[in-house]
Amino acid sequence: MIMWIRLAGALALTWAALACLDYFGVGRTGDDAVHHEAQQTWSRDLFWFGIFAIVMATSLLAAARRGAATLRRALADGPGRKVA
Repeated sequence: MIMWIRLAGALALTWAALACLDYFGVGRTGDDAVHHEAQQTWSRDLFWFGIFAIVMATSLLAAARRGAATLRRALADGPGRKVA
């Protein structure tokens, strides 16, 4: 599960960096800097980010369901408890 959290963090950081570059106009020509096209770009980016968020959420849910039994056993047999 830690792997998925690290992956989500890396992708979120990458997306934020790309958003900053897009905001400051890096890699765009003068014709591309039209406000209307910028709005379309942001809506397209938000759409793909939404798809990514849904996929990541289902992956985290699946990992949590797989690890639930192990987590319950770990909490039940904590360091202060004796197993009979």
